[in-house]
Amino acid sequence: MPRKLCEHCQRPLAVCICPYLVNLQAPCRLLILQHPSEQKQALATVPLLQLSIAPLNVLVGETFEQCEEVQALLQHPQTCRVLFPTPLSESWDLAVSSGVCEPVSTLIVIDGTWRKAKRIWHMNPWLERLPCVHLSNVPASQYQIRASSVQGGVSTLEAVMHGCNYLAGTQDYDGLLKPFQAMIDMQIQKMGEDVFLAHYGQQQED
Repeated sequence: MPRKLCEHCQRPLAVCICPYLVNLQAPCRLLILQHPSEQKQALATVPLLQLSIAPLNVLVGETFEQCEEVQALLQHPQTCRVLFPTPLSESWDLAVSSGVCEPVSTLIVIDGTWRKAKRIWHMNPWLERLPCVHLSNVPASQYQIRASSVQGGVSTLEAVMHGCNYLAGTQDYDGLLKPFQAMIDMQIQKMGEDVFLAHYGQQQED
């Protein structure tokens, strides 16, 4: 018998995230390029973003240049930022106030494991025509239940949160951590402390 789902968050009722959701207005339009494999991840963070912050759009696939939204962005590339580290990417230092002088209309974030994110980057050469940024002085990720293969890696939700905070020059978007932490706590409770420590304890020590 299929489990009953919450009509709003689409999670099983036992782990409904609705009481923890926030309602935030992003400082610019958010565009997430999501690898298809992420749609199968029960602990993905993009669904939390979709329920908590706007305006946000998610494009799913591996190549996106033919999408109407992408074509529109390429008409004004100077107003976009791609959150992806490259040798020439600008540093958004989270230890200082926002250093963005010119207006940013769209922040693009790639959603996937580091290997899948790099694949999307290489399969979409149009991304290199847009200004790229990377985060520096990033706090340790709170994504305790999904390890990253990249040192200092953060979840897509955390990347969006840090990017929005930097653009706005505030910490207002820390509220996104509320449903994020609730999801993590529910998963740890479900798996049990012993199982959690066995699988992720070393990650916490590192």
